[in-house]
Amino acid sequence: MRLPLLALVLLALAPAARADTLADIKSSRHFECGTVQNVDDWGDETHGDLSELGADICRAVAVAALGDAAAATIHAFPGEPEAVLASGQLQLVVGLTPSAAVAMKYKLAYARPVFYDSQRFLVSKQSELAKLTDLRDQVICAKDMTPAERTLRDELTARGVAYGLQAHSEQGEMDAAMAVNRCVGAALESRLAQSRAEFHAHTDDFVFLPERLSLAPVVPAYRASEPAFGMLVDWTISALIEAEALGVTQAHVAEAAKREDMRATQLLGGDFATAAAFGLSHDWAAKVIAATGNYGEIFARDAGEPYKLDRGLNALWTQGGLMAPAPMQ
Repeated sequence: MRLPLLALVLLALAPAARADTLADIKSSRHFECGTVQNVDDWGDETHGDLSELGADICRAVAVAALGDAAAATIHAFPGEPEAVLASGQLQLVVGLTPSAAVAMKYKLAYARPVFYDSQRFLVSKQSELAKLTDLRDQVICAKDMTPAERTLRDELTARGVAYGLQAHSEQGEMDAAMAVNRCVGAALESRLAQSRAEFHAHTDDFVFLPERLSLAPVVPAYRASEPAFGMLVDWTISALIEAEALGVTQAHVAEAAKREDMRATQLLGGDFATAAAFGLSHDWAAKVIAATGNYGEIFARDAGEPYKLDRGLNALWTQGGLMAPAPMQ
């Protein structure tokens, strides 16, 4: 397995894995967090660059644990930071897709998803393609011998849709072919959205077909020996989602804290039981939202606006998406 230079340096300097991550963060007043940039051609299944979203989750966890977003030092990796996390040099990595094999090899556990990616098709508006069955006899491009290429083959074959495959060994070659309408792109939505954004003046000339062929959640990972810290990460993400569901925004946390409805009260300072369980201030979630905004604000800032992505699967459960909070109790 290849490791980036930064990973090798951190591994060389790494102490033994900590026995209690949450206690260590609190005593040191510092939090080491990694994000994944997913540099093209590093791995065989590549998300778009969601490292900014990952960085905001790192900051949210730092605020939950310490009340200070600046307490987080954030390291960006081009791929495969699991060994560095397992070494103890990092305390959290945001941006991985769950893998049983990886989890067992490095003794990791995964927190709840912060983004749901999915395999889709990116087409030119001029093509007038509107649905999956319209791809019959079209040329479709995908990275060669990747999960996306194999899923494409399986799903279209099962539907009886004949197509031509233009396989590419490099993402840049595939992007160039899509940009000049030589093929329909098939890959994870976030990666296709990043490619589309890099078409610049022609970005608005491309749209996604509505069908999704696979699901690839993007999650934080932590050492499996640290369940208390993992629970804090889960509840922090849940608080961000709950805040959006309740309409609590970064700019209006103080006003929202005065509301009398039970869910807002629980979220913004009335849930002493959860705070006491983690050893946090009673208003820890209010501080998180004031620092980073709610989940919808984070999504818009880090994925929606730069990549022109609609919420899709990342909408709230009340709006047809998969983002749902755990009860704040």
